[in-house]
Amino acid sequence: MKMTTDTVELPRIRLSPEDLGRATTQPTVADRRPVEPDPSVAVLPRRLIGIREDILDWVPEERPRYTRLGLILVNTGLMAAISLFVAVQRVLDVPWPVIVPMALFWGVLVLAIDSWMVSSTHGSTGHKRWLMFVPRLIMAVLLGSVIAEPLVLWIFHPAIHANVEHDRQEQIRTEAGLWARCNPATGGSTAAVPECHDYQLGVDGTAAAQGSLVNLSAERDKLSGDVTRLNDELDVKQKFAQDECAGVKRDGTSGRAGKGFRCDRATQVADRFQREIDLPAKRARITELDTQINAQTGTLAGQQKSHSDVVAQGIKTKVDAFAGSFGKIDIIDEARGLERLSDESPFVTAAQWLVRMLLIMVDSLPVLAKILGGTTSYDRLVNAKLQAGLRFFGHRLSVVDHTVEASVQQTIHQIDERTRAVQEQHDQDLDEEIDRRTARYAVPGD
Repeated sequence: MKMTTDTVELPRIRLSPEDLGRATTQPTVADRRPVEPDPSVAVLPRRLIGIREDILDWVPEERPRYTRLGLILVNTGLMAAISLFVAVQRVLDVPWPVIVPMALFWGVLVLAIDSWMVSSTHGSTGHKRWLMFVPRLIMAVLLGSVIAEPLVLWIFHPAIHANVEHDRQEQIRTEAGLWARCNPATGGSTAAVPECHDYQLGVDGTAAAQGSLVNLSAERDKLSGDVTRLNDELDVKQKFAQDECAGVKRDGTSGRAGKGFRCDRATQVADRFQREIDLPAKRARITELDTQINAQTGTLAGQQKSHSDVVAQGIKTKVDAFAGSFGKIDIIDEARGLERLSDESPFVTAAQWLVRMLLIMVDSLPVLAKILGGTTSYDRLVNAKLQAGLRFFGHRLSVVDHTVEASVQQTIHQIDERTRAVQEQHDQDLDEEIDRRTARYAVPGD
């Protein structure tokens, strides 16, 4: 028995106006079931969501619903392509024609995923349909979150870029200030400062010249103090000798005028002390030190200016290198900028989350629209078609089962018939052989 695998097609029934009722005398095309196939381009968006036009022809009132659902699917694909285009532009420094194929691929991929999520729910009815929608809705929300983030950054682009630029300038100023503090123009050492451990230019300063000037100044100040003190002591001794010779009565003097033993002794003490302290030599040394200090001060000023120029150039080189390390503002910088703006302003926080939720909802709209639309007439027809297909397949399996069983029974019967025929032939041959042998050994006349 030959089995056929042809699919069962629903017959197209043409009803006359009399069969449709007497309420209208001029029935329209929409009154016929099924209606004529839709020749417009509206078929294309419906194909994206897996609509069977031959079933939809029985409920043409559902055509606009599914056409719009297909257009929603196209919009989510376009949003996904734009989202990836914006994201890649901020990550890779490549011309936009290179990004377009990647964006189109991502858009088609999202379109295919959304198409599967929607088309796989056609024909679902009853409470079990929610078990189908829950995982699909979760997938749609996750996919929408990925698509929405670059678009959120793009919407807040001006404020984010201004914040990123301001933050970079602040970092550059902080870096420059740290280099300046750790490398003073005066040439002082900051090696012992913990924060300056990694901020040393290694430029030789004016410490040696400053040390020499400090030593000269210290020697000059000490010598000047000694001259003042010794000059005061000399004045005391000379005044004592004068008073002794003049007969001025005070502590230590004799009170007798005239040049005598006490007058000569006081004069000798004063003269010997004057020779010992050698004030002219000390004053000459002070003058010499003043000359050296003036010369060293001029030398130090020149060295400080040269050192200051070297330090300023070194700091500028380091700060320029730090500023050059930022590069182009990418999506990570923008995300951090949006986070800073949100921390500074509750309004920005609320606005960016509202925009993000709106974009996620729009990206999830194909599944949401299918959920909110409920069980449609098309779903019921598809479900009926599926149930009919299951029943037809069950009947076909029963037919195949009975056919195979009958074929087996027939084969068994044929085998049994052949077996009996062979057995009968064997018995007949055996009987004939017995008859022949009996005839051969029979006694004549018996």
